[in-house]
Amino acid sequence: GVLYPLYWLFSNAVKVPAEYLQSPPVLIPSRVTMENFTAIFEKYGATRGLINTAIVALVTTVICVFLGSLAAYAIAKGTMARKIRNIFALCFMVQKMYPAISVAIPVYLVMLKLKLIDTPLALIIMNTSFNLPLVVWLMIGFFQDVPSEMEQSGKIDGCSMWQRFIYLVLPITKPGLVASGILTFVAAWNEFLFAAILSINKAKTLSISIAGFITDRGLEWGPMAAMGVIMIIPVTILVWIVQKDFVAGLAMGSVKE
Repeated sequence: GVLYPLYWLFSNAVKVPAEYLQSPPVLIPSRVTMENFTAIFEKYGATRGLINTAIVALVTTVICVFLGSLAAYAIAKGTMARKIRNIFALCFMVQKMYPAISVAIPVYLVMLKLKLIDTPLALIIMNTSFNLPLVVWLMIGFFQDVPSEMEQSGKIDGCSMWQRFIYLVLPITKPGLVASGILTFVAAWNEFLFAAILSINKAKTLSISIAGFITDRGLEWGPMAAMGVIMIIPVTILVWIVQKDFVAGLAMGSVKE
């Protein structure tokens, strides 16, 4: 059941127009064509969309993992009382859970005032603000699981807090960093709402380009499917490469009482 939509997407991407518009639907293409892929790069600006999407997703992931891990470490290993740490975790989760559409108009007005409309920076700011709380919440659990004795031994050896964080704590929490990074990357890669609000042409991402195939004259199924394939492949490859650490991170990560 899960594979059939993917098959339908890939098959439509390589069908000729007469077949992906035919009724009843053609399940198996009579001939494979790459015209749809050629069209999206030459006619529909898939290259710019792919570059913009990659920049936004990568920069957002780096910022969220870096700042999120620092914040989570401070909350988990700092001098705060346990109740205060739990309140921080709850605040991060509430911020992650409220509907993004509720702040769409204020965000647009702020970005307009800052002259950031139709720039990748605007999308990076918004994706970071919505994904950073999740990274903090996930990483708190991993840092709480790091044995205090390990850090104490680092102190005895003369390691500063930064050295203990980088050389002792981060290697142990690698699965958590990978899981947080993948979740952030996928969320930023697929983000649609703020990309639709804040981008016009120069900063248009792949998710907006796909929506552009829905017109008053109908749907251009072939190019839309080809754009969908282009959007799926990089994320699939990335998750496949780091799948071991990703699964371990999802299985291990939780906030302990």
